[in-house]
Amino acid sequence: METLNRSYFVEVPSSLNPEQLNMMMELEKDAFPGLGAVDEQTLVPLTRYGKLIQYWQSDDPRPIAVCELMRDYKDIHKAYIFGFYVRSDQQGKGIGKLFLQEIYPILKQDGFRKVCLTVNVKNEAAVKLYEKAGFAIKETRFDEFGEGENRYYMEYLISL
Repeated sequence: METLNRSYFVEVPSSLNPEQLNMMMELEKDAFPGLGAVDEQTLVPLTRYGKLIQYWQSDDPRPIAVCELMRDYKDIHKAYIFGFYVRSDQQGKGIGKLFLQEIYPILKQDGFRKVCLTVNVKNEAAVKLYEKAGFAIKETRFDEFGEGENRYYMEYLISL
């Protein structure tokens, strides 16, 4: 594992200009090839009405990791991670865990007590990352996003 450069920072944009929007869609396609990448019809509302958190490294023109969040209407103290990814050229360096540790205080400040997500049961690297970051598998949701799209539902309790 490569030694991490500590020149990372978080940014929470409230809107995206066309250039940023195109960049985010390219990153989405890289992170979620085929089905799963979101487009401008999702990114704009997520940025304006949810929360888009970007993780940057100094001197890199694109975010190295992204987290897309929504509030759970059934439990106002629970945030849902709609999308979370580390850029493919930055994976395997421990960035995902560092980024999650940066996200938890933001969620706490926003009044959340719990954060949840779903992850493909076959995505062993992501499941391992989330477990190392404190998430626990609560259930398996079969055919969550269509036939054969089985997902673990995972939660993390934010310390008060």
